[in-house]
Amino acid sequence: MVATQPKIYLSLDAADTTIMHRVGMTGFYMTLKRLEKQYPSSRQRGGHISWSLTADTIKLFWQGSDFVALSWLINESFQLDNRGLIHLVGLDNDRIDLRQKIHIHEGICAVFLRLNKFYQAGEIVNTELNVEEKKVEYQYKSLTWYAHQTFAEKLCDTNTQKLRQDYIQITSWLYLGGIVRHARTQNTTKLEEKPEYALALLFVPVVCHYCFLHISSEDLKEKKPHRYLVVIPEIKDFEDGSQRRWRLQQLETKQLHVSSLGEAGLLYYSLDDIQPEADYYQACQVCLYEKMNQASRQRTLMSVEEIKIDKNTLTTYQQIQKYFQTNYQKIKPKQTFIKVNPIRSLIADNLVKGIHWWSDFWEKLVIEDSKGYLFNQLFSNREGFIIMAENSEEDKQYLIFIKIFQQAMKGNFAKMYAKAQEGKDPPIKKKVERLRAELNYCYDELSFKEYLSDFLVRGGLNKYFNEHQEEISLLIKKTPWQELRIWSLLAIASYKPKDKPTNRDDNSSLPNNQKLEDVNDESEEE
Repeated sequence: MVATQPKIYLSLDAADTTIMHRVGMTGFYMTLKRLEKQYPSSRQRGGHISWSLTADTIKLFWQGSDFVALSWLINESFQLDNRGLIHLVGLDNDRIDLRQKIHIHEGICAVFLRLNKFYQAGEIVNTELNVEEKKVEYQYKSLTWYAHQTFAEKLCDTNTQKLRQDYIQITSWLYLGGIVRHARTQNTTKLEEKPEYALALLFVPVVCHYCFLHISSEDLKEKKPHRYLVVIPEIKDFEDGSQRRWRLQQLETKQLHVSSLGEAGLLYYSLDDIQPEADYYQACQVCLYEKMNQASRQRTLMSVEEIKIDKNTLTTYQQIQKYFQTNYQKIKPKQTFIKVNPIRSLIADNLVKGIHWWSDFWEKLVIEDSKGYLFNQLFSNREGFIIMAENSEEDKQYLIFIKIFQQAMKGNFAKMYAKAQEGKDPPIKKKVERLRAELNYCYDELSFKEYLSDFLVRGGLNKYFNEHQEEISLLIKKTPWQELRIWSLLAIASYKPKDKPTNRDDNSSLPNNQKLEDVNDESEEE
């Protein structure tokens, strides 16, 4: 006889849930979906456990001992493979490559299992990874046990083996960011959950996505521990959330390196297929976990950012992914370094702020970029800027402005080419830096327009200006001078000097959209 009343009932619409509960429920849903395929009949499962799933509810039924049924369910859901890697049935880890399995394993260990009382470490394992048809040595820490595997003991009363009816105390490994602030007040500040919610929270790692954060402007002479970004999506529908997380397994590991929290959030939704006529709105949290210093034994939650994504935001980001340079892998025998494109992350941050994709370039690329690191990346991404401007009706007029500005640059640089001694290159780089400095001296509308007028005059005859004289004159008159200064900066950075013979380097054999110049490496060993 099958019970008609569920032993456990979970609903997305319950008023007492948070984003973390809803993510956990979705991970639970994904896991039950996978277990259905492995064990089609309830007779194959401990306690004859069965379930009923809808787009927003989960109902669990079983016979006999609560502990037997829940132990079977949890043991099947959270496993370790023969390599000592965490195996999440909900993600069907067997179908992803070893590199991604290690990435998920290390992400869970760094974020959820931060204290050694939540896991039992095994041996340090040396293995080989296949990276772009090359063998790369890699080392990771295996596990022999982790807290998720024996959680049935927390859910059930030790004596009766029945599901607890009172609240269960939890800690940060089960609820990210949930900690007791002071030992003396733990009785009043401890975190407690209903048993069914504690069970749901166990499955949060199934849905989370783990990225590495790179600080693009810092001096990376020393190797530093990875900074982990954890994306926690807002879930409105179990099936929709599940399909999105399963799709994310298509991403290559190198794509999971970003230099902003905004891009980590957008990356989570980047594979969504947005229909032109359909409504689209998503939201997520991005949590930053990093070590305070080299001597730290565990990572600490440093910040949480709420990100809201509409149709325009995501479609623009998908264009950024398509037209701007991807991250580039530099493969060495014992390590793979990831060269990150920080311009893409900079644009992603603008998008999640709800401003133009190019809006605060001046602040980021001039005022905050004292070493010129980000500015130097603009040239490598010049094709992306041009295509983005061409695809936007709003930005096309700025594209004409860029052509006019660069034509004036050619006129100024022509004088240097004429003066340069035979066999020697003119000092183009110094001239570019000087132009950037001159722009930086413009502190108001009058000083900028005086500079722009003088610069265009010094450039000589300008065919683009003659062809678009009225349009550009109105643009200069009506556009805020700070915006024109940004596009002047983009014109300088994306200017391509005359071609000259160059020696082949490591990037010469790569496609154009994979060449990144002067990018710091931040792939570390711990």
